[in-house]
Amino acid sequence: MANKKILMVEDEETLREMYKLKFEAAGYNFIGVPTGEEGITLAEKESPDLMLIDLMLKNKIDGGNIDGFGVIEELKKDPKTKNIPMYALTNLNQESDIDQVFKLGADGFFVKSDLTPQELIDNVERIFKGEKVGLKPVTSNQ
Repeated sequence: MANKKILMVEDEETLREMYKLKFEAAGYNFIGVPTGEEGITLAEKESPDLMLIDLMLKNKIDGGNIDGFGVIEELKKDPKTKNIPMYALTNLNQESDIDQVFKLGADGFFVKSDLTPQELIDNVERIFKGEKVGLKPVTSNQ
């Protein structure tokens, strides 16, 4: 999977740096940003092969404009970015959060606390092989 570009929107710097080390060691090009706004800008500029998006972003809590839900919503509406595979990577795991992410157009949902970094990389490799991974919508589409 060498040369695949991963864009992660994650406000926790320690996690972002740890994932950067792990993904780069696995041969991926990794870009990590702390805010939803930066994620949207870089998705448009860099055309990543996959995005991993934290849903609760500190800048939104601190008065910023966009959280991970908003990132997914904005990028899925944009013809330039709507086909980028987007996966929520979060510790939110309420049924309503999972359903909302899928209604916005996300391709999957990962709970951070359920995955080691290596398990996340393994799942990403499966995504690039065309497999469906990550939690599925909880309720039926209405």
